[in-house]
Amino acid sequence: MLGYLLGITLVLTVLSPLIFTDVFADTFTVNFDKQSYGLGDSLTVSGNIIEIGMPVIAMSVYDPDGKILSANNLEISSEKTFSKIISLDSPFYEKSGKYLVKFNYGQVSQNHYFVIENETAESEALIDTPDEPEIILLYTEQKYYADNDVIRISGLVSALDSPTVLIGIYDPFGMPTGFYFASIDSALEFSTSFLVKAGVNFKVDGTYSIKAHYAETEATSFFEYSKIPPTTNDNTIQNPVEETP
Repeated sequence: MLGYLLGITLVLTVLSPLIFTDVFADTFTVNFDKQSYGLGDSLTVSGNIIEIGMPVIAMSVYDPDGKILSANNLEISSEKTFSKIISLDSPFYEKSGKYLVKFNYGQVSQNHYFVIENETAESEALIDTPDEPEIILLYTEQKYYADNDVIRISGLVSALDSPTVLIGIYDPFGMPTGFYFASIDSALEFSTSFLVKAGVNFKVDGTYSIKAHYAETEATSFFEYSKIPPTTNDNTIQNPVEETP
């Protein structure tokens, strides 16, 4: 009889680690709302406790290099459930790869994984950025202007950045005499016009400059002004643009 009892004791001793391991292995379950995410997504992890032992379950998140990103204790509800929403924001979740989420409840530990695929960000880095928009043409309809003339300034930009071009008019001494906004149309062309008034916006004869500003670029053109109209007939040649980087 004694030998029989000793035999049972030895069998239980050998099997007990396996029995307890199986019991604790099913203590809780974990689920993710999906397995693959991108930067900026929200991850929802939830689970169920089968055998209540403690009021909280520990959760830790590790990046693909094994660096810990966060550690939390999740409260277990009266329905034996727990959940957590993780915002996969920069800079902690910029790296693509497999992230480890480790759970500890009592003596039981479980490892779960999710994947972040930031293919969009990586592909965008390979795309060449377009050149900076600039003014590629700036001119006036005439070379010479006099009192009561209407000056029309036109031009062209290489690409659309803002809807208007800022144009400044400067006298022969470099003093500003007026500023105007020229709207850009669908063909990327712009124009504006204003009246010449001697003694008001034009006080001295000489060479006036036009400076047009758009995005980070500037272009310059010139015209002549005199209070008395010039006698020459050569007054229709357009001024070339001078670009300033």
